[in-house]
Amino acid sequence: MSNFLDSTSEKILSVFRKWKEKHPLSLAFLNDVIFQRWAIAILLSAGLTALLAPQLHFSKPVYRHGMIVQENIKADRDFLVEDVQSTRLKQIEAVTAVRPVYDYDPETAITLRAKIKQSFALAAGQKEKPPGKALLEQSLGVTLSQEEFAFLNAHAFSDELLQRFSRIIFAFYDKTFVTASPFQNQEREKGITIVNTLTREEENTKELSSILQMKDIGPALSRKINASLRNDQPEARRVAFLFLKKMIVPNLTNNPEATAQKAASAKENVRPVYFQVQKNEMIVREGDKIGYLELAKLDAFHKTAADNNISSLAVIAGIFCIVLFLTLLLYFWRTRNWLKASPRSNVDFLVFAIVALLQIFFVKAGIFISVAVNRAFPSLPVDACYFAIPFAMGAMIIAVLVNRNVAMIMSVLSSFLISLLFEEKILFPLFSFLGSVAASYHVVNSRQRSTFLKVGVFLGVVNIAAILSLNLLTGHLLDDLILRLAMGLFGGIITGILVAGLTPVFESLFGFITYIKLLELANLNQPLFQKMIIEAPGTYHHSIIVASLVESAAEAIGANALLAKVSAYYHDIGKLAKPHYYIENQTGYDNRHDKLSPKMSALVIISHIKEGCELALQAKLGQPIINIIREHHGTSLISYFFDKAKKNKDESIRSLTESDFRYPGPKPQTKEAGLVMLGDVIEASSRTLTNPTPARIRSLVRERIARIYTDGQLDECELTLRNLNTIAETFTRILTGIFHHRVEYPEAPVKPKETNGKREAYENSNRKPAEADENR
Repeated sequence: MSNFLDSTSEKILSVFRKWKEKHPLSLAFLNDVIFQRWAIAILLSAGLTALLAPQLHFSKPVYRHGMIVQENIKADRDFLVEDVQSTRLKQIEAVTAVRPVYDYDPETAITLRAKIKQSFALAAGQKEKPPGKALLEQSLGVTLSQEEFAFLNAHAFSDELLQRFSRIIFAFYDKTFVTASPFQNQEREKGITIVNTLTREEENTKELSSILQMKDIGPALSRKINASLRNDQPEARRVAFLFLKKMIVPNLTNNPEATAQKAASAKENVRPVYFQVQKNEMIVREGDKIGYLELAKLDAFHKTAADNNISSLAVIAGIFCIVLFLTLLLYFWRTRNWLKASPRSNVDFLVFAIVALLQIFFVKAGIFISVAVNRAFPSLPVDACYFAIPFAMGAMIIAVLVNRNVAMIMSVLSSFLISLLFEEKILFPLFSFLGSVAASYHVVNSRQRSTFLKVGVFLGVVNIAAILSLNLLTGHLLDDLILRLAMGLFGGIITGILVAGLTPVFESLFGFITYIKLLELANLNQPLFQKMIIEAPGTYHHSIIVASLVESAAEAIGANALLAKVSAYYHDIGKLAKPHYYIENQTGYDNRHDKLSPKMSALVIISHIKEGCELALQAKLGQPIINIIREHHGTSLISYFFDKAKKNKDESIRSLTESDFRYPGPKPQTKEAGLVMLGDVIEASSRTLTNPTPARIRSLVRERIARIYTDGQLDECELTLRNLNTIAETFTRILTGIFHHRVEYPEAPVKPKETNGKREAYENSNRKPAEADENR
């Protein structure tokens, strides 16, 4: 649902931008902030007027099945009538034609190889000889026979054996589908739809004979083993077959949920079947009894015509003026007292307007449902059913998306408007206001989706207290008391459920970053993190450390710690485009910058900002995080390559200016962005310390913060000198903990490999402090 809303909003915005480029002058006024505010206020007032107008209706005769018609009714125009029966038949046919959906995992072989590799490494790293069979079985997830374990142990769980198994696995899964259970007759007749879980591409096929079942994989696997291990002994091939047969898993699995969704989509896409009633055709004659066909014609006939009620114009105008006046009054009072001007203020106002419309809509729908319930069950009073209406929904949504102060404005506005729906019943506006204020203050800073339901239960308890108070106020304490209390509790729970369902919609459409959204993004199982672990492990580790630094510092200075932490996680995702051009990811002997000019190296380093913003936009990380990615280097200088250029023998390279080696900016605009900049630089610099004592760490932290401050990188954010001192102390404390000294244990009497020693010496000799510090 969230992905659908994101894609739809992006399409609408792209169409709007194209039209705006073709008509720049005609749409120039839309960029005016004042015009936007007035437009939102007027549209909000118009929408609320349409919902609140008590006499806004279209006159339409009431017809029922079996009624005797008092006069001839003839069509004065052509119109269409839906053939309900034919439409249902078409829907049934569409649903029947849907093929079952099977998910195809193209990375099954990669996953299986990684599992075996991890298990081999675990077994090979055990000190006891031979290694424990139970531990290996637990890692592999299968039970090994003694013969199989002996075979693996005889090969010492070597990389060579892993590579041979990998070739067999990749060869087996190449262009091969494996499913766990046999296909049903219906699937064999219609075929199936195969969905690639990686690319989401779909393929319809009826050729199911080529798809292997788990019980039939033996011959195919045996052929792959014989081809790959042709030079091995038959006994070795047999044991390899037994082991790999246990490890093989299906890469094609049935997805009944996707099948049901396709069936529902196919049903919804069926267009209704209509038949035409021509002009001057007699719909029903006087004295005839109305049947189902005649009733359908009459409904369609009166739906296409509407008579405006002239007497309601004055009421509509009055409601519009009152709502507009109240909206503007509350808006200006809000901006004068609680809200500072910001680029998103108009977006917040627009969301405020939409939520207000939804709030009144749900109240009016609740009134309609309450009346219907009373008609069906006369023993249930209408006034008692009114207490189940979700009056606090709008205030809770605004509290989660914006803040509790704006939620108070929503509580006042909605309570006043509700009074227009309940005529002289002042109880329900009071009931709405009390529940809205209590729930909105309780739901702020929610950290889990389940919190909404808990707040709903809390609101139910508040509703119970409010109902008791209102009954005492009216002097009728025991009037339908039990039923009202039950409805109040039920209404609170319904409100929590509605808020939980609608909040993600506003998050996706309007780019709000709530605490819940940030916690979801902070999950290290996100695809970007998994990709970073594999392709840029050094950057991943660096981001984790920076996140720890900025989170603690943000808590110390009163900034948004969660936003700073999540932004630090993602601040260097742009390095995924060229991970091996950054020193923390260079695990080999070659530094790729040695073959590039200083200017080209600087361009490569700078490019990770733009590429990071593009990746963040694709991953829907939200504008605050994208801004921090863009700002976390500010306009700082890439000093390593600038100094390298100045020492170059080529005159054209030495003539390059400092501006050629600076990031494009902008400088950090918020405390969180400034914290990420400081944490990024200091974490990279800390890696250059050869003997990281507390004194050296403290000196390094303060020197780097002073350098950034004197360079003017923090001029546009709200960090004060007191904040910088607190940040320095926090960074020092955490880095001291990270680089704390350990007791030196005696080394095992095993001679280290020469290659590892050479590599370590090479890596130590190739450390570049300036590059690790400034140019990562």
